[in-house]
Amino acid sequence: MEEDKMPESEPVKRFLVGYALPERKKGGFFKLPTFINHAKDRGIDFVAIDVGKPLADQSPFDCIVHKLYNQEWKLNLHDFMAKNPKTIVIDPPSAIERLRNRISMLDSVTDLKIPNLTIPNQLLISADSSSSLSSVIDTGKLDFPMIAKPVVVDGSTKSHKLSLVLNKEGLLALQPPVVLQQFVNHGGVIFKVYVAGDCVECVKRHSLKDISKEKLEKVSLESGGVICFSQISNSAIAKSTEDSDSEEVEMPPPEFISETANRLRRALGLHLFNFDMIRDEKGSGYLVIDINYFPGFEKLPSFETFMTDFFLNLMKSHTV
Repeated sequence: MEEDKMPESEPVKRFLVGYALPERKKGGFFKLPTFINHAKDRGIDFVAIDVGKPLADQSPFDCIVHKLYNQEWKLNLHDFMAKNPKTIVIDPPSAIERLRNRISMLDSVTDLKIPNLTIPNQLLISADSSSSLSSVIDTGKLDFPMIAKPVVVDGSTKSHKLSLVLNKEGLLALQPPVVLQQFVNHGGVIFKVYVAGDCVECVKRHSLKDISKEKLEKVSLESGGVICFSQISNSAIAKSTEDSDSEEVEMPPPEFISETANRLRRALGLHLFNFDMIRDEKGSGYLVIDINYFPGFEKLPSFETFMTDFFLNLMKSHTV
């Protein structure tokens, strides 16, 4: 009697993903062995794209993921997309462009009309209207303190240089163009929601300390009216682990996070982004204060599985 033979397992279908990132990111998580090996075991191979050569002359990619903004790259990608419509491109440059302007990036949040979700009051001061800095308070839209942010977001160090503006002296020291955003006391905690397709993860980070009226006057005198810093969650004026009770701050409800992330993803037409959200200490709800394209997903716990799941789900949904 012939012995029963074990059925041979089907070979894992492999997908090739090309990535094109700015030099300063140095490949990001695509260079981390823990991620590369985890993805390879599940059928995904990554290769760095040579942005100096036509995409058509390089490997037949199943997917291209990128974070480049120069015109040469856009033309290269546009030509490739026209000739290779089956290749998945993450994400279309036209959709990414919306997040490069700090005014237009938050418009989509307001359009969602999700209960208990809004954005802070904002005001754009253009380069040719610096005289309007002195009349900001007269508009009635903003009051001290406020956050000053560069208008353009291009991933450079300059685009992450923010200022906490405490009084009129600090306001007049700003160099337009600039976006002024109302500072809202939020318990020194920021919620960073990472979105990769259907995969959503929310984490807590330290943020700027709350500022009472009494403290505002004191800090204004000590600082000259303005305090410069980089990203809010990495700021030196954020709460330290020693004096923060952020661990006790309750996370937003999972269903609220999921609904907001998925509806925002569809509204933006993007797959890879994160948004920074705070909870108003007055209890009036949550505010989205920033949206970033293709952030550092490697900062997430177990990001290897998070990102591999994203790529696999994306590939399989396009091959069904």
